[in-house]
Amino acid sequence: MMQRLDRIFDLRYGHSLELNALVRVEPPQGVNFVSRSLRNNGVSARVTVDVEPAQAGEISVALGGTPLASFVQPEPFVCGRDVMILRARNPAMSLAEKLWWARCIWENRYRYSYGRQANRTLGSLLVPSEVPDWVYSVQLPSHEGLAKPASDRRPFIDPTGPGWRDFALQDLFDIVKGRRVTKADRTAGTTRFVGASESNNGITDLADLPPIFPAGTLTVVYNGNSVGNAFYQDEPYFACDDVNVLMPKHAMSRWVQLFIAAVIKHGRTRFTYGYKWTLARMKATTVRLPVDKQGKPDFAYMEDFMRGLPFSAAVEAAAKAKE
Repeated sequence: MMQRLDRIFDLRYGHSLELNALVRVEPPQGVNFVSRSLRNNGVSARVTVDVEPAQAGEISVALGGTPLASFVQPEPFVCGRDVMILRARNPAMSLAEKLWWARCIWENRYRYSYGRQANRTLGSLLVPSEVPDWVYSVQLPSHEGLAKPASDRRPFIDPTGPGWRDFALQDLFDIVKGRRVTKADRTAGTTRFVGASESNNGITDLADLPPIFPAGTLTVVYNGNSVGNAFYQDEPYFACDDVNVLMPKHAMSRWVQLFIAAVIKHGRTRFTYGYKWTLARMKATTVRLPVDKQGKPDFAYMEDFMRGLPFSAAVEAAAKAKE
C-alpha cells in the first residue's frame, strides 16, 4: 500500500535566499545554509540572517540541482532556492522514522531531472503507507559517540623539520595500473568498481566483474578532474585504467595507509588533466613521511597519530565489524 507524502508531512517552500548576498560566519555563530547539494547533509555554509530559520528536526528536500536530496537537519537552518521544508504531522515522530522517510523520498529521484523539477509534485509523491518495524528498534549513534578517537591524541610533528624524510612511492609500494573496461562492457554486480572519482572512496558502482586487486591497498586517481585523490580499499575490487593501485611492499596497517593517502592527496595540485600523474611519474614521486631513529618510515607514529584523530573509533569499529 502507498500513500501521498503530504499525508505524513506538511510541506512548505524554503527561504529562497541567495548565498552570495549573505554574510558567512563560523560556528557557533549564525545558522546552517542548506542548498540543493548532495554533500554535507545539504549544508553549504554558515550564515547570519534576519529571517526565521526552519526548526531542527525538519527535513530539507532539494527540488532541483540534485533532485530529492533529502536530509534531516539537526540544527535550525535557512534554505537557498528550490528547497522545500517538510515538518512531520506527527510531532512524536522519531529521528529514525524521519531518516527512513528521507530515504524513501530520495529513492524516487529517478522521476526527476534538471529539466523536470519536483516543485509542484512533491506532495503527491507516493511513499509506503507504513514504517517497517525494524526502524523503531534502530539505535542511532550520537555525534559525540562517533567523534571519539580510538586512542589518545598524538602531537603532530613539524613536517619541515628533521623528523620527516622524503621517500619515493616506488620504494614503499608496488604500483600498477588498473584495467580498462567501458561502462557498456559491464553490468550491475557485487564487485566494487573504483574509477576516477573523488567521492564514495573512489567507488563509482558495483559491477559484475571479478575483483583483480586485494583489500588492504591504496587507489590513486591519475587521470581526469579527480587526479590525486587517494583511498584505502578494505575489500577486493576492480580498478579501471584511470586509477593506479599501490600495493605495500612492507607490512602497513589500515591506519598507516590512510596517513600516506592523506599525504599523497596533499600533493595532488602538482598534476592536472593536462599533466597526468602517470604510472612512471607516480613511481618517481616522493612523499614526505615521519621517520624513526634509524631514518626509516615511522609506521608506529603514523598509526598512533591516525588513531588519535576524531572519528577514528568509528572507523575502527566498522573495520572490526567486517572481520
